[in-house]
Amino acid sequence: MSNRGVVYAVTQSDVYLEAALMSALALRSLEPSLPITIVADHPQLTTLALERHQITPLFLGELPLSSAFASRWLKTNLNRVSPYTETLFLDADILPLQPVTPLWDYLADRDWAMAADRLPTVEMCDHVAVEEKTYTLMRSPPNTLQFNSGVLLWRDNPATQTLFEQWYAEWQVFQQQDQLALVRALQTTGLPVATLPKTYNISPLDATPLLQAGETVHLLHCWGGQVASGEFRRLMAQYYPEVMVDLGQLRGVSVMQNRP
Repeated sequence: MSNRGVVYAVTQSDVYLEAALMSALALRSLEPSLPITIVADHPQLTTLALERHQITPLFLGELPLSSAFASRWLKTNLNRVSPYTETLFLDADILPLQPVTPLWDYLADRDWAMAADRLPTVEMCDHVAVEEKTYTLMRSPPNTLQFNSGVLLWRDNPATQTLFEQWYAEWQVFQQQDQLALVRALQTTGLPVATLPKTYNISPLDATPLLQAGETVHLLHCWGGQVASGEFRRLMAQYYPEVMVDLGQLRGVSVMQNRP
């Protein structure tokens, strides 16, 4: 098992596989030597010449869950697929603007690190079913911190393995979104969390005034349909035009490899 690395995890979707590829290529330009792995159940992953960019593909085959929330199944089982002792997981819709190596400083005295969600408490959570929010509020105070699971850094050890197991168990209750399941799992296990600055997991909308003021933004999280709408692709082309060239070349190699 390697010491440190970045993992992307993608299920079923063509556009999210493309997003993960773009994000990983952009990150590679910022972090020339940091190990990067893309985990996916998409067969196209096996046809891409990722080794030229020192990106490792890990094809999972068919997952045990095929619903629209299969990605949450994979996220709550990340510890089973990561090849690293210390893993930085990034959602496919993350646009990296700065190197990520400094993030590992947050594991100096913690084994788990995340940024707070844009709506940072359970009572403010608005992206889950009412039933799950009510269920969570029966077990957690309304002002309990809700973390955004799009950026997750952890060290593999018995404590974090237990948290992942509990997270998966809590997620199975509703089998939909994953963040309130994580709230409940953290309540059960009591694992301390290092809170990352919001600049490591921030929406383009919230990042705009910071960037205009000359402040540093590290990771843009383009959630809310920006991948499906093409906005993520547009932003990537704006910040990293060379990534779009690399992506086209990857696809060209893929097509050639599949010719008889």
